Amino acid sequence: MNLMDETVEISSELIKINSVNPEFGGVGEEKKSKFVLDKLNEYIKKYNIKNYSIKQYNIKDDKDIIRPNIVAKFDFGKEETLHIISHLDIVPEGDLNLWSNPPYKPVIKDGKIYGRGSEDNHKGIVSSLLLMNMIFQNSNFNNKKLFNPKYNLSLIFVSDEECGSKYGIQHILKRKQEIFKKNDLFIVPDFGAPDGNLIEIAEKNILWIKFKIKGKQCHGSTPNNGVNADVLAFNFANNLYNYLYSKYNKKDELFNPAYSTFEPTILSNNIENTNTIPGLVELNFDCRILPDYDINKVLKDIDNFIDNFINKIPEYLIFYDKEELKNITIDYEILNKEQSQKTPKNSKLVLELKNAIKKVLNKEPILCGMGGGTVGAFLRAEGYNTVVWGIGEETAHQPNEHIKLNDLIKMAKIYYEIMEGFK
Repeated sequence: MNLMDETVEISSELIKINSVNPEFGGVGEEKKSKFVLDKLNEYIKKYNIKNYSIKQYNIKDDKDIIRPNIVAKFDFGKEETLHIISHLDIVPEGDLNLWSNPPYKPVIKDGKIYGRGSEDNHKGIVSSLLLMNMIFQNSNFNNKKLFNPKYNLSLIFVSDEECGSKYGIQHILKRKQEIFKKNDLFIVPDFGAPDGNLIEIAEKNILWIKFKIKGKQCHGSTPNNGVNADVLAFNFANNLYNYLYSKYNKKDELFNPAYSTFEPTILSNNIENTNTIPGLVELNFDCRILPDYDINKVLKDIDNFIDNFINKIPEYLIFYDKEELKNITIDYEILNKEQSQKTPKNSKLVLELKNAIKKVLNKEPILCGMGGGTVGAFLRAEGYNTVVWGIGEETAHQPNEHIKLNDLIKMAKIYYEIMEGFK
């Protein structure tokens, strides 16, 4: 079989399937999961594969949409398993005017395939399926066993990665004892540089938090009759920003940037006219915290900061209703909280991947961390050594998303080298 032809076919068919996450108004991953299941069964029949299992861990979300998760295992009689975990959902296409071609119509040009999802995360899906093809094609060639696997293989395809993974890897991990073993190896192909030599072994802890600051609404001409929640929010955001950056100031050059970040993002109130002083403001912070720090300790410090800020409110206001001071509140809601740990630099998984990169790509591997979130964080939080790796031109979430077709084959060859070991 021509690997390039297979790469083009799988990549093209995946791009044609809209699987935008329902949290972004999309239809979800069910149709794409059916394509993956059909392709798995096609290979199983073609190569007469015997020792395998395919299980679905589907769940309905709060919109009553089925969110599929697939675990396909191939048993080679080994103690440890290599799990390759890709995600089925994609982000919306964005402004169509910025696309050179329709986002769900695959276009091949200069050795690259264009379309929404082509890199994020079809590269994981395609390279996983190519690996399966390569393994069993070699095992069945002229009825000789040419492939000598070092590990069992598990190909996992999950939903909901783009919006917190509640219906994806977090759902899978509820059944972790039947799916994973402590010493298994985990690769998440959801990251990558053009050279393919970056290996992500750690992610910053993520804390998204929405503060609700309650003052008292009044007419813009009489601030003494209310408590300006805008003024409170401006001062609160600035002071908390400086406080968190000054306290949690360690650096770790594994990451770029090398420090924790605490950034105010959304600021909104409940008024639409200029001549009303708002009584309620909502303020969001996006915090990306080095793994050295415990998120719960950060939250405890935020609680103490809020108490101290409320006690000093008269310092921030000039005219206000003094009788309302006792009614001022600052509450918060945690929108996202992810805490994990680093994968050891000398772990078997890291060493295996480094050796494969050197052999297949002739590149010197570089270990790194990242501030964005993947399913790897949830696996590390459960104590599983996990790397996030891939090859790509970093076009995920962008107009004209694309990937080199040869890079998808190279990714599969890397997995193959890990599975087969080194001679």
